[in-house]
Amino acid sequence: MARILPDQLVPDFLKAYSVTKLDGRCSADQLTVKIWDRYGTNPTDGEEKATGSFIAAIVICDECSEGVELHRAELEAVEN
Repeated sequence: MARILPDQLVPDFLKAYSVTKLDGRCSADQLTVKIWDRYGTNPTDGEEKATGSFIAAIVICDECSEGVELHRAELEAVEN
């Protein structure tokens, strides 16, 4: 099941996974990051990070509805 990454982690997520398609058009505070964790595991409270064992992610701009999909191979390329 998917979950929304907390707003304060969005800038670090964008940097870690080199999400640049929305640069210049959409600011980090306009973006929602929806992620799917490997094996359905969620981090415990206070342990959440911008990187992790993700199998997919979608970054969507709340203002213009522009989006970017990140797949397993792209997400595994970053060391957790």
